Amino acid sequence: MKPLDKWNKPRIALLYRVLGLYLLLGVWSLTLVGRLVDLQIFKSEEYRLKAEQQQLGYIELSPKRGDILDRHLDELAISVKIDSVFAHPKEVREPLRTARALASVLGKQEEELFELLIGDRPFVYLARKIPPRQADQIRELNLPGVYFQEETKRIYPGRELAAHVLGFAGLDSEGLAGLEYLYNDSIKGKNTRVDLHFDARRNSYASDASDARPEKSDGNTIVLSIDRPIQYIAQQVLEDTFRSSQAVSGTAIVMDPNTGEILAMASLPSFDPNLYSDSEAEDRRNRAILDIYEPGSTFKLVTFAAVLNEGLVEPSELIDCHVETLRLAGRTYREANQSFGLLSFNEVLANSSNIGTIKLSLRLGEEKLYQYIRNFGFGQKTGIDLPGEQVGLLRPPSEWSRISIGALALGQEVGVTPLQMLTAASAIANGGYLVTPRVVRHILTPEGDVFYEPQTSRKQILRPETTLQMKEALSLAVTDGTGRNAQLDGYSSGGKTGTAQKFVDGKYSDTLFIASYVGFAPLQDPVLAIIVVINEPKGQYHGGQLAAPAFKQIAERSLIHLRVPRDQALRIDNIPPQTVSRELAASPGVSVEEEQIPPEQLEETVLTLIQEESSNQKLPNTITVELSPFQLPDFSGLSLREVVRRCAGLGLRLKVSGAGTAIGQRPPAGSQVSQGMVCEVFFSNNGHDASSRVALQADRPVAPRAR
Repeated sequence: MKPLDKWNKPRIALLYRVLGLYLLLGVWSLTLVGRLVDLQIFKSEEYRLKAEQQQLGYIELSPKRGDILDRHLDELAISVKIDSVFAHPKEVREPLRTARALASVLGKQEEELFELLIGDRPFVYLARKIPPRQADQIRELNLPGVYFQEETKRIYPGRELAAHVLGFAGLDSEGLAGLEYLYNDSIKGKNTRVDLHFDARRNSYASDASDARPEKSDGNTIVLSIDRPIQYIAQQVLEDTFRSSQAVSGTAIVMDPNTGEILAMASLPSFDPNLYSDSEAEDRRNRAILDIYEPGSTFKLVTFAAVLNEGLVEPSELIDCHVETLRLAGRTYREANQSFGLLSFNEVLANSSNIGTIKLSLRLGEEKLYQYIRNFGFGQKTGIDLPGEQVGLLRPPSEWSRISIGALALGQEVGVTPLQMLTAASAIANGGYLVTPRVVRHILTPEGDVFYEPQTSRKQILRPETTLQMKEALSLAVTDGTGRNAQLDGYSSGGKTGTAQKFVDGKYSDTLFIASYVGFAPLQDPVLAIIVVINEPKGQYHGGQLAAPAFKQIAERSLIHLRVPRDQALRIDNIPPQTVSRELAASPGVSVEEEQIPPEQLEETVLTLIQEESSNQKLPNTITVELSPFQLPDFSGLSLREVVRRCAGLGLRLKVSGAGTAIGQRPPAGSQVSQGMVCEVFFSNNGHDASSRVALQADRPVAPRAR
C-alpha cells in the first residue's frame, strides 16, 4: 500500500492545482463578463458621452447683423468681419509660455489666461473681436492650440450721428438700446453652429462638407426715415445753440407732418455708440421721447385751435387783454413782459398774451379743454417705434384746482415730451390730422425683399378750416410776434415760441427756464415740422431768442437740401460778407465726414482754395472787374473749386453752405449783380452726381426718397 500512496500524492496535488487554476479562471471570467456587462449595458451611455467629448466638439459662428440705413440707403450702422481668438486647452502644450505670450499682445493678465488654458473645458475664448493688428501678432506666434474665429463687430460710421435713435449693440451683437434693442430679433439673425471632430492628436476638422458650411441666416436690414444730411444739420445747429447758451440739455426733431416720418432726432449731451461703455447713462438718454417738461406758451396752440374748432371765437374778434381784467380763483393774471390792450384773435396768439389765452380757455370749460388736450395726443404715447417712450403728465379734470384751467391754457400743470409737442403742432400743419410718428420706413430681408413696411396712421382731430385759420395766426407770430427770429429767408412758415419756468422745490423758479420753439414750413403746404427745446440756458433764456434762431437755421438748410421751391422772395440785404459754413469741403471729389472746421480757419480755407485754383489755371495776378452790373451765372452742378474760381474771377464775395455739388444759389442765376456783392451758393452731396449714387446703390434695394 505504501508504493501506491506514494504514487497518488503527487497526482492529487496536481489535480488540486489544476482545479484551483480552473477556479481562478472561472472567477476571472465571471468578473470580466460582469464588468463587460456593466460597461456595455449599465454604463454604456456614460462612456459614450465621454468618448464624444473627446472626439467631438463645435463652435458657434455669429451671423451678420443686419445694417441700419437712412432713407437714401446711406449706412448708419453696419457689421464688419473681425477675429476672435480662442483655444482648445488640451491642445496647448506649454500653457504658461502661451499665457505669457498672449498677455503681452492682448494686454490681459497672465494669470487669467493661464487659468483658461489649464481648464477642463474643450473650448475657451481668450479675447473677443480684437483689432487686426493684435490678430496678426498672435498669428506670428504660431501657438499650438490657439485658433481664430471670424465674427462681426458693430460699427457706427457717423459716430454720434443719430446715436440716440440707433442705440448700440454689445459684444455678443445683442441690441442694448434704441432701434438696436427694439428690433434686435429681426436684425441679429440666427447663430451658425459648426460641428468638429478631433483625431488622435487632437487636431480638429469639420465633420463633413455639410457641417463645414451649414445653413445660416443673416439679419434683416432696417431702412429708416432719417435723412442723414438733415440729421447732421439738426445736430450741428443744436450743438451750437447748446454750447453758446451753456445749457444743461437740448433736443431738436425734424418730422414730415403729413406722414409722421422722423427726418432727424437729436439730443444733447450725446455719445459715440462705438464707445458706449465710455459714456454716462445721462448722455445716452433720448430726450426727445424721455424728457418730460412743462411746455409753456407753445402749448397755447391747443387752446387756440380748440376754441376755433368749437366756433367759440371769430378770428376778427377783439379780446380785451388789459391788465387787471382777469381774475381767476382770487388770483389776478398779468402778461409776462408787458400789458396789451384790445387784440384780435391772431394778435393774441402772435403776442402770446396770457390774459387773452386764459379768457379763451374759459369759453371752452374744463371738460372740453381736457378733451382737446387728449385729442392732441397729450397724456398718452405717440406710438413711435422707439423703446421707452414716456406718456407725460396730464391729470383729469376731477383732480384740477380752481386755477388749473388757466394754468393748463398757458402750458403749466402738464408734462409733455418734445415729440408729443411736435406731433400736436403737425396736426395744424397737415390739415387737422394727428399722425403717428415713426423712424422705420421698411425692413428688408437679406435678399432685398420687403419684410415689413409700416403704414401712415392718422386721425382727424380738427376741421380743415380751423387749421387754415391757425396757420394765419401762427404766420403772424413769425412776422410780427414773438417768433420774428424764426422768420425764414425765401420760405413762409408758422410757429410758436415758448419760455417756461421750471417747477423746482414746490414753486416756479425765477432762474431756471426751458426755451422752445415749434413750427412748420412752408406755411400752406408744409414739408417739415420742427421743434427745438433748450433746457436751463444761461443768459438769454426766451424761446424767441434761443430756440427760434435754431429753428430758422435747421429749416432753411433742410428745405434747400430737399429742394423745396421757395414761396417768398429772398432777402439779401442782411447776408454777412464772405462767410463760409462749417460744412466746407476740403477739396472737390473728396468725401468729408462731418468735419468740424474752426471758425477762424474758414476764411483761410477759402482763400487757400482760390490761390490753388489760380495757380493751377495760371490766372493773372491782377483781375480787372467792371463796376457796372452784370448777370450772375448759374452755378448749379459745379464743384466747390469751380464756384470759388468763378466768383473770384467775377469779384464776388462767396458764402458757402453745405458740401459737394452746387444745387442752388442766391441771388438766383440771371440776377443783376456787381463787384463786391455777396453770392451764397448751396451745396449737397446728394446733388447732381447721379452716376456715383447709382454705382453706390447698385447692389442695394432702392427706397423712395423724401419729398
